[in-house]
Amino acid sequence: MRSLEISHDILVAGSDFAYCSKRVTRFFDKTMLIRYDKVLMAENESINGTDGNFQKRIGEGLAANQKILAGFLADLRDEGFASLDDLQSLEKGYLSKILHTIAHLQDGFIGIDSRFYNLEEDSHGISRSLQQKIGLSPGNYWILRVIGRFASAGEDPLDALRTFEGRGSEND
Repeated sequence: MRSLEISHDILVAGSDFAYCSKRVTRFFDKTMLIRYDKVLMAENESINGTDGNFQKRIGEGLAANQKILAGFLADLRDEGFASLDDLQSLEKGYLSKILHTIAHLQDGFIGIDSRFYNLEEDSHGISRSLQQKIGLSPGNYWILRVIGRFASAGEDPLDALRTFEGRGSEND
């Protein structure tokens, strides 16, 4: 059996790695938006707000999210969508799913495409207010590298992403 792993950087407030890990684990256990078979916290890739690379890591995560968003918008443009009026003719299928993913990225709903996620504000961004709080108490903030793993019974690990059916127990 092959698996597919997806990583996220999760900004979370807490006194230490263990506490933050519990918060992030609880978040993934409760969210209906992603149902990984296993969620791992990569402690050696996680950093505290006092680390000199903390702000750089936030910037990289925000840039990664923007790059993904730009790619989805380019996909829509390539299919002839140039204005909001063009969306009236959008049929259900691949392109409507792209639009749905764009809305999630803009609205703050975590998904497999989220590279950076701000758990404190349920957002793919970070407010000035939170930036100021981090500046005042950097030791109380962490970026946890989270590895979400999908097990795949098929030859292609992407099978785990192609449908919501079959995730979890048969009685779900």
